[in-house]
Amino acid sequence: MEDLVAENQGISVSEEEQFKEFRRMKRLEEAAGNVAKIECDCLSPNLDKTGLRELCREANAIKLGGIVVRPSVVKACVAFLGKDPQTSLIAAVSCPDGGETTEVKALAVKRAIKDGIDETEVCAPTFFIKEGNFAYLKKECKKLMKISRSRALRIVLDCAALREQEVLRAASTIADTGVNCIRLNGADGDLLSKVKAAVKGKCLLKCDGGDTLAAFVNLTVMGADCVSAKSACELANSILRQAEQD
Repeated sequence: MEDLVAENQGISVSEEEQFKEFRRMKRLEEAAGNVAKIECDCLSPNLDKTGLRELCREANAIKLGGIVVRPSVVKACVAFLGKDPQTSLIAAVSCPDGGETTEVKALAVKRAIKDGIDETEVCAPTFFIKEGNFAYLKKECKKLMKISRSRALRIVLDCAALREQEVLRAASTIADTGVNCIRLNGADGDLLSKVKAAVKGKCLLKCDGGDTLAAFVNLTVMGADCVSAKSACELANSILRQAEQD
């Protein structure tokens, strides 16, 4: 008989093969969802156009969540990603401590949007947060939101330079302005979970430090919607290979 019943299983061989393929597709679907949560920071001054071109090519191929670049290379990356980009292009503005004035940040965001950016990550004014001037932070976020319009805006908090209560109050203030996402640089899982409670679902959360599969999984379990990894493409490829082999 062509469709022999598998011993002790009660299903035919063809049904068993269909089930295996279904499970494989589900694994690949889950893996693709995880890859879409991984982003790569491309902020090194030593990265040349050849390196950027290769990174954009690979990010497109695996549908990486995003690549974060300096505003000066946005135009080049838009060209490298082509007419049908499969990954988000994000401009990092006012790194690393948000020390520029709101007006300077606004001009940088406006230029990045003109050059073809999908999203911007703007560093929050660490000095004013430490001074307790959350009115300044709120006003800056609102102005940047107005300029960003249809493009997603993220605000970056330098958690290593701030006390826990400063991070929590700043995150709550930012979330209330309608910003799409808050990036928490230097936050551990405990702080991440506290920030998640503080923003009450009003915005997404991004963390750095997802450099291994274990670290990536831990951060997403603790509440990160996306994670930055130093070797993002390698991590993503590892997740995709594992899904194929399981």
